[in-house]
Amino acid sequence: MKKVFVFLFSFIFIGTAFATGENVPTSKSYVDNTLTPKQDVIERTTGAVQVLTNTGTAGEYGTKNIYNSSAAYAGQSDALIDAGTMNAAVQNAIDSEFECVDDDCELVNISGTNVRKSPNLFDVSKIPTRLSSSDTQIINNGDGSITVTASASNSAITTNRRLSILAPELVAGKTYTLSFDTTGTSKSTYFYCYGHTGDNFYWQQNTAKTITNEMLSCNMYFNASGVSTTATIKNIQITEGTDVKPYVAYGNIYMPVGQ
Repeated sequence: MKKVFVFLFSFIFIGTAFATGENVPTSKSYVDNTLTPKQDVIERTTGAVQVLTNTGTAGEYGTKNIYNSSAAYAGQSDALIDAGTMNAAVQNAIDSEFECVDDDCELVNISGTNVRKSPNLFDVSKIPTRLSSSDTQIINNGDGSITVTASASNSAITTNRRLSILAPELVAGKTYTLSFDTTGTSKSTYFYCYGHTGDNFYWQQNTAKTITNEMLSCNMYFNASGVSTTATIKNIQITEGTDVKPYVAYGNIYMPVGQ
């Protein structure tokens, strides 16, 4: 009888302890029951394949669609694209726009393009590097800029190239605007040839000038900051009209068909 009583007492004690343990913060059931009501409810995505995004606001989330390559582009132009779809799109673009010229495909033709001329009519690559025995020199830096060093007697340094060579598309009688950036204080260019007409052959920075045949036949000079000084000049541009336009490199601009 004593053994039966001890057994029953032990069972009641253990059962009570276990039930009490359910409310101890270290128990699994307590953690599960506490977290459940605190979990943010994520709304259904109405069948769309989406990812969660960070909104930057605590407790709030956003969603973003993932691009469906089998659906129309319209309506999902801002969707995220997976790596596989991106790779396929890039390869398709390469296959449709590039044509190998040689066996190793190191040279290619670009198809489906229209060529538009840059508005910049000045070809800085035509200025040669000229190092002289004196301190007068002009260096083409190969990055669209030139560095000029003036002599002790003359602040203007010749490019040894006529304006018609440096800007072959200029037309006499039309008006063009010259613009450039310089580290020097002299903000003008100068044209010299036999029979030149003096001040008319100075062309100030960011100003318009009507071109003459005489100017086209003259060599173009650049200034530093006076005698025995050096300046770097870049973003040299000549554009048709009287407005200063944002700098664009000389050459062709390739645009997709229809643009």
